[in-house]
Amino acid sequence: MRSTDELVDRIVSSSKIPARRRRQEIRRELCAHIEDFVAAARAAGHEQNEIEKRVLASFGDPEQIARGFAWVYRYQRRRLRAIAFTLSTVLLASCLLALALATQAGLAFSLGRPVMKVIASPHMAIEALDIVASVAAYLAVASLENIFASHRFLKAALTLAVILATLVAIDAAAGLHMALPLFGFATGIFFRAVKLFVTPTVARVAIVVVCFPLIGLGLALLRAPLSLPALTSMYASWLVLGMGYQLMTHLAARLDAALMSGLERIHAGY
Repeated sequence: MRSTDELVDRIVSSSKIPARRRRQEIRRELCAHIEDFVAAARAAGHEQNEIEKRVLASFGDPEQIARGFAWVYRYQRRRLRAIAFTLSTVLLASCLLALALATQAGLAFSLGRPVMKVIASPHMAIEALDIVASVAAYLAVASLENIFASHRFLKAALTLAVILATLVAIDAAAGLHMALPLFGFATGIFFRAVKLFVTPTVARVAIVVVCFPLIGLGLALLRAPLSLPALTSMYASWLVLGMGYQLMTHLAARLDAALMSGLERIHAGY
């Protein structure tokens, strides 16, 4: 019966059960239950149309059933989500860090500076920390958005901001002097906003080519005056990194989906 098949599909697809094999088992259990119900209804002499109506009525609200399954499997889903988040952060941050290192090495070589000295400098360590924080913030906001029904980005960004403010307060109160990469977190939220709200390609290119590098130059000039070659080198570095972040926004969702699919297969015993 098509209507009952659609009912089972709606329940299973909305159940958010992480393991595919478990979803298939539940599908078979639901179908078996329906078959038993249909057999009993036919034995009682009911017509086909009436049987379908009785099946739909006996099951109740499919969304409520799906929410029940989602509640039962919430811890497994959260564990897989945390693993996928960690792997996505490591993979994307590693790619961006490799891009940043290659850019810095190329600029150092073209300017006649010691390449290894530039790569091993404290500035590169700070930049690496910012890259990791940027990727983590972008993915965190994207994940937190799934919690909310409306104004999702705003609420997700505010939630992350509260978490960061709490960490800053703890650091200040305890005197831990943690190197919190706040600029990196702000960068991740910034590019998530660009991904969601800036649709024209020209505007996105302008943000990467103009706005993002200028922000970096402005912050650098606040610390100390720079020569023209240094400004040019820094602009090129920020431009390449901005392009990397822009690419990240296109790859993040696909990578996350691929990782979740792979983790579900592993979790199911495949």
